[in-house]
Amino acid sequence: MRTNNFNILRTLLFLFFYTFSQIAVLAQVEFSKDFPAAKEIKVFDNASFRLVYYSEPEVNTYRDRMVVSKKNISAIALNPTGSSLAVIQKDKIFIYSFLHVSEKLFEFKYPSELGKKPKRFPVALAYSKDARNLLVSFSSGEIVVFDTREYKMQYVLRNDDVPANSLYISQNNYFVAAVKGSDIDIWNFEAKTVRKKIKMDKPVNGIAFSPDGSMMAATSVNKLYIFNTRDWEIMQSYDAKGNESFTSPSFGADDKYLAFVHDTTKIAILNVRKKDITQEIAEKEAVKSLSFLREEASNKEYIISIRPKSVVYWNANGLNPFYGKIINQEVDKKMNEWVKMMQDETMEDYKIRVNEENRAKQMEVFMQEAATSLAGDRIAIENPFVGEYNNESNLLAINFTSLPPIGIAVPSSELADFGDNSKLKFNNAVYMLNDEDEFVLAYIEVTNEVNNKVYIYDNIGRTRLTAIETDVNFVPLEILQIANQEEINLQTVKEDIVEQSKQENLITENTQINVKTEVVADVDADGNKIFNYLVDYQYEVINKEFSEKEDFPPGAYNIQRSNAAMSLMKIIKSSFEEGDFAKYMKDGKRVKITITGSADGTPIRGKIPYSGIYGDFTDEPYRQNNELNAMTVTKTTGITQNPQLAFIRAVSVKDYLENNISTLQNTQNDFNFNIEVSEERGGEFRRIDIKFTIINAFEQ
Repeated sequence: MRTNNFNILRTLLFLFFYTFSQIAVLAQVEFSKDFPAAKEIKVFDNASFRLVYYSEPEVNTYRDRMVVSKKNISAIALNPTGSSLAVIQKDKIFIYSFLHVSEKLFEFKYPSELGKKPKRFPVALAYSKDARNLLVSFSSGEIVVFDTREYKMQYVLRNDDVPANSLYISQNNYFVAAVKGSDIDIWNFEAKTVRKKIKMDKPVNGIAFSPDGSMMAATSVNKLYIFNTRDWEIMQSYDAKGNESFTSPSFGADDKYLAFVHDTTKIAILNVRKKDITQEIAEKEAVKSLSFLREEASNKEYIISIRPKSVVYWNANGLNPFYGKIINQEVDKKMNEWVKMMQDETMEDYKIRVNEENRAKQMEVFMQEAATSLAGDRIAIENPFVGEYNNESNLLAINFTSLPPIGIAVPSSELADFGDNSKLKFNNAVYMLNDEDEFVLAYIEVTNEVNNKVYIYDNIGRTRLTAIETDVNFVPLEILQIANQEEINLQTVKEDIVEQSKQENLITENTQINVKTEVVADVDADGNKIFNYLVDYQYEVINKEFSEKEDFPPGAYNIQRSNAAMSLMKIIKSSFEEGDFAKYMKDGKRVKITITGSADGTPIRGKIPYSGIYGDFTDEPYRQNNELNAMTVTKTTGITQNPQLAFIRAVSVKDYLENNISTLQNTQNDFNFNIEVSEERGGEFRRIDIKFTIINAFEQ
């Protein structure tokens, strides 16, 4: 977020440049660092905060650290985990280690099981965002999907004989955009069918999906389109003027901004919400490519531009956040609690309190509270001043530096009291957001110290909220009430099993087990609105004196050695096999299961032997601090670091769920691993969290 002084400076700059019909160049994105390359950069790719480029004959990182030396590379793709790199050289695909120089991991060609006809060579490649698949486009028109463990063919996407010259995959893995000259085939990756065919009048030179998967930007020499991926309608379009050109679009982390190369030597920053280019940066040289890059560990965002012989980092932290997304998350959190039955609340009282009319009113209250809190003391930096007076309506305009003006009712007889702006005091401001993601005043009290009168501007309730019935995030009240009752039932199951474990001296009150439910609206890859059911189970032992008896002993990873974890498994087994959630676990139902394993900060001396009970893991995807990484644990390596220990504890939970929860044996399960490693020492920092997301749970 920009400083107060900057907001004032921005307005002055805008007025100045607007007067002379020029582009306002604002210090939202600023130069950070230039990393020279020894030779011209020909091909570039990045995943998260990692990046590589090809300057023949070397593939290097941004500091010119060589990954591999190889001539005639036509395409590269960086594994999202940062563990490996895929390259195309003539008719072969090579997989190299990203960490160990010139270490070749795999080598393969067009799959022999598809035939041995000549002239079938790889054209383009891309990793799925979960790092589980590598997609390769071949000259004969097939897109072959390989796994990333042994790079064996899984299946083929084929629409015609025209090869895709580039591939792009959405962050949620819903869509594969296959570019074929001026055409774009949009594949539903899960269904393996073409969802949409898009034709542009010039060859497509860039595709970008927004991080939330709701938008796709496409550029050609003379066009920029932004599509809504729910119905593939064009949301926004821009035409290049004269000899100008567009290329290389890239969305920022929160979907609010789109950067792209404009006219070869300019970086344009488009505010998608305002449909306005808020900044253009004049580069010193032609820009070959650019991309937003986010470093989760430092919570910093950059734009990287590729000059002919250097990689330039631009600090993008000055861009305003997507306020609406922040507010919606806060409102959803509060509404999820509001809809639940309160302690000692009768069912009759609950039905009176929780209904559609009250829900809409409460949502508006929460939105006002969240917006006002996020806006802060904006009046202090807005320099309000008196504007024109409307004799017909008796409204006096109050203008601000950047906020939209308001009108307060002032009798004409009191107009003379408003000659001194410094005598006006503003209190109890309430804010809302407009459609452009900008703050507007909904309510404020204006005190005039000249006559000691208070004038109230009240627009609360006059601006109707977008109809929540049609909102993508809207969940019907009856579904929320079902989840509320099932959470109450789940709490009862939890309490019964916890009490039983206490009686068996397995755990004490020092083991705290929590369960909760939530229903989240979503859109599937075909654009249909669905409701996902989230069920969260987690425990922690809060007293380190009891942790070794009730939880994992130091260095242990088998879940059956943790009484706390096994008590949690009993709750899951009961609720998914006999309880309320069993009815949702129909054959073939998709279930996403995210397991978080943890370890404390006690250093591992030497090596903890790993028996291989759960198999060996080489470059297995996992997340830590919201960053995708790769984990290796084998019988040979053993466990030498705490992240490995936390990971194997999570794997132990997966193994138990797969082998002991009968309803999970007929569903399509997508397991994902998170790990947490505390900097502090002590058994109380070991815990397990298991989140089940039943996809489209309430499907009829």
